[in-house]
Amino acid sequence: MALEAVLFDYGDTLLSMRMNWRRVVPAQIQNLARALRPGLPGVDFNRLGRDFLFLRAEALKRADVSHVETSALACLRTALGLQGLEVPDEELLQRGVDGFFGPEEEGYSLIVGVPETLQKLTGLGLKLGLITNATCGHLIRRSLERFRLAAFFDSVVVSCEVGRRKPAPEAFAPALEALGVSAGATAMVGDRRDKDIAGANLAGLLSVLVDFFGEDKNADEGPPWPDLVVRHPEALVEAFEAWMK
Repeated sequence: MALEAVLFDYGDTLLSMRMNWRRVVPAQIQNLARALRPGLPGVDFNRLGRDFLFLRAEALKRADVSHVETSALACLRTALGLQGLEVPDEELLQRGVDGFFGPEEEGYSLIVGVPETLQKLTGLGLKLGLITNATCGHLIRRSLERFRLAAFFDSVVVSCEVGRRKPAPEAFAPALEALGVSAGATAMVGDRRDKDIAGANLAGLLSVLVDFFGEDKNADEGPPWPDLVVRHPEALVEAFEAWMK
């Protein structure tokens, strides 16, 4: 079956998420408190920060087994509940989450060659979608706009919004449905063997492993085995052009 569409992962596939996390995390906690303090003056924000990080870590552990995503907003609501607070104001909670992710977003950088590659792929007539494991959809869409990538994608699927995360095969269904394509006519491009490649293989998609940082020393070996390994974004253009025939 000829290739009709391509799904892209987000982190370290389109944007680099390499940053000094020891500096970023304290800044995230400070931003969380700054965003919430006007609306929740009685909160112990030192405790809230610790509880929020713990709940997020535990949710990620569960998700790695169950492939069920817990949103950052849900973790924040639970963390506040540990202090006896029930906050029905969704907008306030979202401001807290957005504040928390601000320092992380500032650390993202565009991977060289990505915009040019996306432009060429759309020029070939391919439908492009994004599917990512993430706990905040606002963060993903905001950064896509910031780096002027949003216009390339016909669909953006974030795990916290659909409840399932890669590598669960059903996590790919919303993206395929939104693009109106079958799994066999779609390629998944991502940097994680255990999430992107394993999930694509299980769901019946073509799988492309990207190794833009030269860290996968055994990128040509498996398992799980990708259908293709690329070291630079523009290598995708020639490969996909051949797969369209």
